[in-house]
Amino acid sequence: MNKIISKVLGNKYEDLWKYVIRPEKDDYTLDELGPVKFKHNQKLFKRTDLTLTNKRNLKLCCSFWEPEERKYPKLPCVIYLHGNSSSRTEIFPELYYLLSSDITVFAFDFSGCGKSEGEYISLGWYERDDVECVVEYLRSTNKVATIGLWGRSMGAVTAIMYGDRDPSIAGLVLDSPFCSLKVLTEELAKEKAASIPNFILNKGVQMIRETIKEKAKFDINDIEPKVYAERCFIPALFCHGLDDTFVNVHHCKDLYEVYAGDKNVTYVEGDHNSQRPNYFLDSVAIFFYNSLHVENLKELNYGDKIGDIKNIHLNNEEENKKDNNNNNNNNNLNNNNNNDNKDINNNNNNNNPNNNMNANNNYNQNNNDPNAFVFHFDEYGGYGQESEEEILKRVLELSKNDY
Repeated sequence: MNKIISKVLGNKYEDLWKYVIRPEKDDYTLDELGPVKFKHNQKLFKRTDLTLTNKRNLKLCCSFWEPEERKYPKLPCVIYLHGNSSSRTEIFPELYYLLSSDITVFAFDFSGCGKSEGEYISLGWYERDDVECVVEYLRSTNKVATIGLWGRSMGAVTAIMYGDRDPSIAGLVLDSPFCSLKVLTEELAKEKAASIPNFILNKGVQMIRETIKEKAKFDINDIEPKVYAERCFIPALFCHGLDDTFVNVHHCKDLYEVYAGDKNVTYVEGDHNSQRPNYFLDSVAIFFYNSLHVENLKELNYGDKIGDIKNIHLNNEEENKKDNNNNNNNNNLNNNNNNDNKDINNNNNNNNPNNNMNANNNYNQNNNDPNAFVFHFDEYGGYGQESEEEILKRVLELSKNDY
């Protein structure tokens, strides 16, 4: 039967499994990473290229951008995670939005991509171990305070899968993630072999699964980002192109629906590989400025007033349960007491940080509104409320100052 299916599918069969685990590598030169030292917004920055070794003993080619001179020993860092046939060069122009916000940037080629070692990619399965390798390195340097992940496509899925295992990550930006590799593979198979009957395609997808298990040593049915999203409580900003024909926008919508943590979503014009509009990149810079506690660098370095960042997310589920119980108790009081008690209950609800977050979750629905509210942590670890215009002015002002 398999031979018959292979004969019917012809070259499409090999194209399909390679499309999943062996897309064309991004061939680039180091010159494309820009100068080793450069000036941006009147500040000097430097890039350090290095090599790390992951759990599978594969070398990862990496780059770290940071200020030439630091006011504080530890600065926040965003790790950029590229797409399936891309490389660390994908960090441009996003790099400059982050450097302008007092955030250092680390980018690398996933194993099997760019200049890193490895024969195949795994759409998140082994890539999360690559991220773990990078995070462990950064923490060992004592040069990094809080850490965020910015992923696109495969990188976005990897960020979710890694975030599930490491709640100390302070924030996630998830651009064009898919919700299920099995579903995505079926969709791509139908698109690339539209003239072939469904029962043959379904059998072909099963054969692709077995081929991938044999060659790349993972099961595509195990790559279910929705499962990980249901357990991830890290604040997240989602994004997806409305004209994406590679990863349909329903994948992002499905993930956003089940994501357990505080979240916002922006749908932009463009396809899977389109350059994202400036207003979204501004939103990302603001998101990381707040979730990585950039305005609290002094406390992060010399006496943590914020507390352990891990605890903010680690007990988020328990806190939500407590809030629900408190709200139920308050509702009972409302039914049994007078209007004075209702006023007290309303005040309690207004001071509830989760209620503030819910009120702020709509800011990305109107990206051009300068008075739309964005969420951020205050210096004591709670949520504050500030307009996007106010924060952007503060970020731009900060970028003019020396470290």
